[in-house]
Amino acid sequence: MSGLNELMEKRTLSRRELLRWTAFASTGALLAACAPGVAPGATSDGGGAAPAKAKVRIVATTQMPIDQWQPAIERAVDQLPDIDLLLTQTNISEGGWAGYSDRIVTQIAGGEQLDVIMIAIEGLGLLTDKKILAPLDDYFLADPAEKEILDNDIHPVLREMLQVDGKQMEYPFSWNNMVMYYNTAIFEEAGVEPPSRDWNWEDFLDTCLKVANVKGGADDRYAYSFWGSGMFGMAAWYFNNDTSPLNDTWTESNLMDPKVAETLQFLADLILKHRVSPNPQGWEEWAQFHAGHLAMRTCGRWCISGSLNEGFTTYDLQYQPHRAGPIKTVAGTDGWGIASATKTPEEAWAVTKFLSNKDASMDMTRSGGNIPALRSVAEMPLFAEYGPPNTAIFYESLDYAKTVPSPKNFNIVDPILNRHYQTIWNGEKSVEEALAAADAEVRAEMEKLQAGRSSFAGVSVGAVAMACDCAQ
Repeated sequence: MSGLNELMEKRTLSRRELLRWTAFASTGALLAACAPGVAPGATSDGGGAAPAKAKVRIVATTQMPIDQWQPAIERAVDQLPDIDLLLTQTNISEGGWAGYSDRIVTQIAGGEQLDVIMIAIEGLGLLTDKKILAPLDDYFLADPAEKEILDNDIHPVLREMLQVDGKQMEYPFSWNNMVMYYNTAIFEEAGVEPPSRDWNWEDFLDTCLKVANVKGGADDRYAYSFWGSGMFGMAAWYFNNDTSPLNDTWTESNLMDPKVAETLQFLADLILKHRVSPNPQGWEEWAQFHAGHLAMRTCGRWCISGSLNEGFTTYDLQYQPHRAGPIKTVAGTDGWGIASATKTPEEAWAVTKFLSNKDASMDMTRSGGNIPALRSVAEMPLFAEYGPPNTAIFYESLDYAKTVPSPKNFNIVDPILNRHYQTIWNGEKSVEEALAAADAEVRAEMEKLQAGRSSFAGVSVGAVAMACDCAQ
């Protein structure tokens, strides 16, 4: 998903030092990392009188700001008295979800304890393919109260995003879309009407030309800043032109679709021709928006957190402009899953439920984070309180959302696209040249995926999956 706080570094609430990244070890180390767990409801004490029960250490990791979870850590002392919960933050600042997913695999393969893992749909295929996550269906069936929440308080689209081959791999926690943030004070100053719900690309460009004031000085004001990288960040622009970089099953390149080139050319022209957008590389979008040097940006709900921290209130939200087809936005979901390698699955399930509950969702809402998966929280007055007037657009947008393309080899394909996008924004290559080169690379990786030869850090997917068979 997608995209939360990609500038955060890894931290932990324990006293131990930061987890050290490890390179892939031998297959023997992989086997050790994938030691079999105990099925839900089973015991491992071999029978007889149970000894005095010591606290069970459960390690959970997330990409979210660790401060957001401080209230949950404090509640865990009373609500999970038999569990010693260690919550860590895994770095997502380098490589987005692709890099985050790779780091999770590295930690597991290196023998580090991870019992409960937060992952977004962008990394779900990779972790499932490597058998790092265990299906949650049996846990939900044995826990009617949680099954009721899953079925009736979480939108079907969000549940299904975190399913693989019909199996529920994660408990949905939060999700995001991409909408247009615009500075209401700048629009008023320029005498420009706020964007309408159904504005198109021509309307958008006209607005950009009216609100931009770029002369090469310190007081420059750009009209619009876009990510220019990341499957999630780029997806809504593609979707609003009725196209995508991959086919509908995420198994083949769709980069040679003329609408892909049309979309990229429109964005490139904002930078190179009209000069109303900065080159995304190295651009401090958050600071510039709050300082009044940027009129519009696209982001999900998590960007509200920065505005809350800065006390910035002169902004509102609207859907992104569309070119072809109906209004669309992108949706990406994250959730909590249980590692196949955990030796204490019952406690891991208890933590998964605890970190997915209403209290945790409300903590996230107050911090200005993602959109909660729980409809009951998203419909609270609390949700609207922490955001601009049109905050309702977030949960409402599920009716117009399309899932972010998330192939099993996302960690390989996403960096390929980003590398070639940058050559367009820099003016190094034409859109056609960049797309031809990207298409050749993506097609080759998709062929490897179909043949079971996709790789990660020098270890084939097949080898890792074989090593983790012991966890099943």
